[in-house]
Amino acid sequence: MQISQLDPKQASQFASTHAIHYPLADGRHVVILSGVVSVELKSPGWVNENAVTGWFSDQLSLDLALPTSLLRDGQSFRVIESAPYLSLNAVAGVTNVGWGVNSFAMATEAAASSSVRLNAELSVSRTGEILHRVGYYITLIGEVMG
Repeated sequence: MQISQLDPKQASQFASTHAIHYPLADGRHVVILSGVVSVELKSPGWVNENAVTGWFSDQLSLDLALPTSLLRDGQSFRVIESAPYLSLNAVAGVTNVGWGVNSFAMATEAAASSSVRLNAELSVSRTGEILHRVGYYITLIGEVMG
């Protein structure tokens, strides 16, 4: 699933969003992004009592807006270093309880115009679990290009 903070139809899935940045003495910038995202990952067992046991996984791509005060028209932000974190924020279940954030990493691109992408793998138990929301906290060091 792909969820973009820049898409007006998906923007309502983001809550408690925060973005700050500050310049470093060497010309690079530190950017910190945090918030909560509604993902609504439902296991097959939620609607099918005879679902196979085990884990149901899905890939998540979050496109997160950079602070509007960071870039002027025609500029982009190149990430040099990143420290992302993604966590479980709201879950529900009916039988075997199980939810997970299995992995997460920043997408590596040469430059981003107004957003960065966080990729992750999420899992829920196949027997009837739902992962409603995840929280993210990302620290970036990069440079403004253009």
